[in-house]
Amino acid sequence: MAVALSPGLIVNADDLGIHPRINEGILSAYRHGILSSCTMLMTTAYFEQTVRDYVRPKALPIGIHLSLTLGKAVAPRAEVPDLVDADGNLKLTAERLILATFKGRQGDALLRQIRCEFEAQLAVARDHGLQPTHADSHQHVHMNPAIFRLIEELLPRFDVNRLRCSRERFHAFVLGPDLPDVMRRNNLAKWALLRWRAAGLRPALGATDDFFGVLYSGAVTLRALLALLRAATPDRSLEICIHPGFPAPDGVSEYPRAGYNAFISAAARRNEHDALTDPNLDDLVRERGLTLRSFDGTLKT
Repeated sequence: MAVALSPGLIVNADDLGIHPRINEGILSAYRHGILSSCTMLMTTAYFEQTVRDYVRPKALPIGIHLSLTLGKAVAPRAEVPDLVDADGNLKLTAERLILATFKGRQGDALLRQIRCEFEAQLAVARDHGLQPTHADSHQHVHMNPAIFRLIEELLPRFDVNRLRCSRERFHAFVLGPDLPDVMRRNNLAKWALLRWRAAGLRPALGATDDFFGVLYSGAVTLRALLALLRAATPDRSLEICIHPGFPAPDGVSEYPRAGYNAFISAAARRNEHDALTDPNLDDLVRERGLTLRSFDGTLKT
């Protein structure tokens, strides 16, 4: 069993690198709100720009957001043929990956290709100067036990010893006025699926005591954050996974899947940014005696 991280509140923005406007919103939430961490994609067309503007100047604490479902594979296509389409885009769905058993010859082959792709993503991060505070994955696909164990084996080779564990307890406040948006995004089903897959996991790397971010994925409200922080205690570690940003322009076609383009241009991105920068949250963090920090222990000042 992994040693839990030191007590504190980690507010992590996923998807750095998905679009310049999202990047700008993440940095704004860090500079003007309670955001204390983020994770970066290696698979998008904005990788070099993100390295230049955020990684090299050490603009904020950055981890690695491993992806199997968004962007282009980093490994050569010939080495990951079952992960990509004819244009090299990562093509599998999160549901398929989370549910996969990886049994038999085909399952073994797919797991080898996932290892290859994750090694390539970790290597390109290292080669561009990123020293990840931790790792997680796009759409939580690493919560498949086989993928989780694979990542736990890989990360220490790249000097990364902390990994998100997306095991979220049920929060009763979800049953209030936010429920329609939560239901619209199918978040209760996602939460149940991840809870089931995580049931037998015993993390070997550093992980937080508590996690929040599936029930409200893409639908976080100020009300929910206030309720969560009122129940938080300073003697435990809690990660809040969130997706702030300044929305990309309507009609963007950055990615082959329409859902991803809709997500980066959704009003929810701005709503989550604005919630994080609301002064009531900062006041509550102070009132509760919570320590804002990143996965590597860097304190938010």
